[in-house]
Amino acid sequence: MAGAQTFVDAKLAQKKVLLFTKSYCPESKTAKKVLDGYKLMLKDFEVVEIEKRQDCIQIENYLHCLSLTNSRVTPQLFVAGKYVGSDMDIPRLHGNGQLKQVLQQAKVIS
Repeated sequence: MAGAQTFVDAKLAQKKVLLFTKSYCPESKTAKKVLDGYKLMLKDFEVVEIEKRQDCIQIENYLHCLSLTNSRVTPQLFVAGKYVGSDMDIPRLHGNGQLKQVLQQAKVIS
């Protein structure tokens, strides 16, 4: 898992908003649409489609550790290096305005 951990940690250090997804996952597509609505700058935001990597399972395992949940689903959203939520959380947080607050606190939107 060391390679996967290094990869994820490097990505978390590079981008303020990071969404780990699987391209075929409907919930991942929904999360991308939600985040696209915030018009995030490419310098701040990246989508990582983990199923395209050979270490996908190790990445899932490490994300599971970082999220402190029993969930191994995608998407997994991190803002400013902190876990924000997964498949069911992202639309809910967007709907109640909490996601906007998190993004504002990270200074990626005004």
